Amino acid sequence: MWKKAMWIGVPREEIEEKKIYQGDMNGRFAYYRLEIELEEAGEAIVDLSANSRYRLWINEKPVLSGPCRSNQFRHYYETVDLKPYLKKGKNILAAQVLLYDSMYTAGWQDQRAPLVSVASLPAGHRFALEGAVKDAQGVDAAELTTGKADWRVWLDNTFYLYKEGAVDTNLGALAEKIDFSRTPGNWKSESFDASGWKKAVELETAAEGYEKFLGILKTFRLEERPIPLCVEEEATLDKELGEPVLGEKEALTVEPGEKKVFLFDGKTLFNAYFRYHIQGGKGAEISFTYFEKFTKGRDEVKRDDYRNGEIGNNGRTDRIFPAGGDLLYEPFWYHTMRFLKIEIQAGEEAVKFYRPQLLKTGYPLRPESEISSTAEWVQPIYEMCVRTLQDCMMETYMDCPFWEQMQYPMDTRLQALFTYVCSTDTKLARKALQDFHDSILPMGLVQGRAPSNPLQVISTFSLYYIFMLLEYYQRTGDLKVLKLYRSDVDGILEYYDGKIGTSGLVENLGYWEFIDWQESWEKTCGRPVAAEEGPSTIINLMYGLALLKGARIAEITGREGLAEEYRKRQKQIAEKVQKLCWDEERGLYREGPSYRQFSQHAQSWAVLNGLLKGEKARAVMEKTFREPDVLRCYFSTCYELFRACELAGCYELTGEQMDWWLKLLDEHCTTCPETPAGSRSECHAWSALPMYELMSVMAGIRRESGEPSNVVIKPHLNAVPDLRGKFATEYGSILFYYEKQENGIRGSITLPAGMTGTFVYPDGTSFSLVAGKNRIG
Repeated sequence: MWKKAMWIGVPREEIEEKKIYQGDMNGRFAYYRLEIELEEAGEAIVDLSANSRYRLWINEKPVLSGPCRSNQFRHYYETVDLKPYLKKGKNILAAQVLLYDSMYTAGWQDQRAPLVSVASLPAGHRFALEGAVKDAQGVDAAELTTGKADWRVWLDNTFYLYKEGAVDTNLGALAEKIDFSRTPGNWKSESFDASGWKKAVELETAAEGYEKFLGILKTFRLEERPIPLCVEEEATLDKELGEPVLGEKEALTVEPGEKKVFLFDGKTLFNAYFRYHIQGGKGAEISFTYFEKFTKGRDEVKRDDYRNGEIGNNGRTDRIFPAGGDLLYEPFWYHTMRFLKIEIQAGEEAVKFYRPQLLKTGYPLRPESEISSTAEWVQPIYEMCVRTLQDCMMETYMDCPFWEQMQYPMDTRLQALFTYVCSTDTKLARKALQDFHDSILPMGLVQGRAPSNPLQVISTFSLYYIFMLLEYYQRTGDLKVLKLYRSDVDGILEYYDGKIGTSGLVENLGYWEFIDWQESWEKTCGRPVAAEEGPSTIINLMYGLALLKGARIAEITGREGLAEEYRKRQKQIAEKVQKLCWDEERGLYREGPSYRQFSQHAQSWAVLNGLLKGEKARAVMEKTFREPDVLRCYFSTCYELFRACELAGCYELTGEQMDWWLKLLDEHCTTCPETPAGSRSECHAWSALPMYELMSVMAGIRRESGEPSNVVIKPHLNAVPDLRGKFATEYGSILFYYEKQENGIRGSITLPAGMTGTFVYPDGTSFSLVAGKNRIG
């Protein structure tokens, strides 16, 4: 807990000497260093944070990065045990602090625009740490606290982060270009002479002072990180494509004037902090290009086809210029890769280059659920989806780790559902709800991504926040969270109600009315073309379902009157859609009252709103797969399509869309791309839907009652002959085995102690499940 620490920063004279004024600080680093002497390693648990981002090393060993992504209303700190990194004798604590300050960039398209997913405050480089090393008797052996200990600082004026071509358009400045003849490469080492570094200046106390009694809020309101620390697991790159350059060796020498090119295959896509050990190399240039796939045209080659494919505009490159001597180069930010191209052009001195070392990183998700079948596609598809989800989880959920790293309500709602079926972890989903709640703007909508800088509004995405809130409660039973955020629901629904036009339907929502990256809507950036001319059937039915979900939230939290009001409003929207948008000739809903385009999206939302039921619902859903001019739901919107098929009693139709995922294996994908074909992003977690379908629908295991100890199990074995596996719960794993028979299904369900449930046969009959083994059929 914060008591004595001061926020420390760069002295004014340091800034003036280097002629880097406030407007040019963005994307630059300050290095903080503390030297201590210990008679024994000692214990040390510390709290630390920074503005905007930090990475900490002790004795050249990386410890962690932070702070956890937050917003202007809260600033997180981390707590970490330093004992594993300390040693007897001299110890070096080194913190590299990056400042992201969008106040001095010309918008998000500026080459130096900060990472959009980091909502930083324009308060300069600052760092805070509180704690001390204690000896075996619990006595302070060395002070570490900023403002108390002798922390030194050096402001790097030799480079700044910048955008690397097309890949960083929506991400922000991330690429490095460093000349180590100007920048100290070994500043984290014990041998480095920091006598010329200035004493860090004290800025203000980290803890709240007397002002809190007057209700005055500090600029940085420190809160404990609400999620676990990200993991950092050691790994190496050992697979080369083409003729091996490094081969089995741990290092090789590139002679003066010689050029070597390495092409590493990471085997799967992952996120990692990289460490490159280099000796010599004065006058050399070394580049590191990280990328997700080889490509040609619209994915005309397989993802790992290095012979016929190319990197094109899909690579992010860091460049360094060694100064000779011994260098350990560690890019500040983690990189996402499946492939890595390293080019070494030696200059006047030979370069000794060691095998790349890395620390694979990500949110510590523990995917304990498993599923398999004699249908060979089941297990690899499930594992590909889990990998996709994991790669899109850091301090927030992310749409994609390579291209954007942003937390969108639409993506995040799906990612939370996918998380619930593979693990017992709900912490990141809980944090996401808080992030979206904190992002609410005065008009009542949540931001289209949060945390974010600059702000963005995707007006349709606020509806997914409502869906996610109810689904979080259904999974956890956390009534406190539901009550805390229920007023957000009313604000969002009131915004929509205020957009009802003369037709009685919602129209002209404003901002970005994104639905899907459907090719027919490419010119409108994923917005239904019907919305250009008036009301959109899809958007109105999305609003209708949000009213029903909002009614359920109000009902659960004791607001019966509000629930009744929402249901009445949904009925009015549904009746207007039926009257104005149903096309009797086609037997489908048009995209708008006067816009004769048809989509799977509109029909799916109509089923989910109850406009279509029974045989009529089934007939309409079948048409969406059979009639060629009906626009398809792509990966991001297949969830609603599949739920509509399930509700209409024709879930077997989804197999035709599931083929898209099966083809990914043939394309040598290791993660799920953003869209079925021609994707920008090779890893996009909204596309990991099959893991939900396999566990919650085909295996049929659903924990959606608001009572975690209760489960309803209703398998669908249309696409597979059998399934077996386990489903993780807080009580232990649910074990399942099903085998399709001519007259039904047989198998078993084993519930852990503390759980009860219901098993539902395909014909609708059911029986109660108890803890222990339950036989089926």
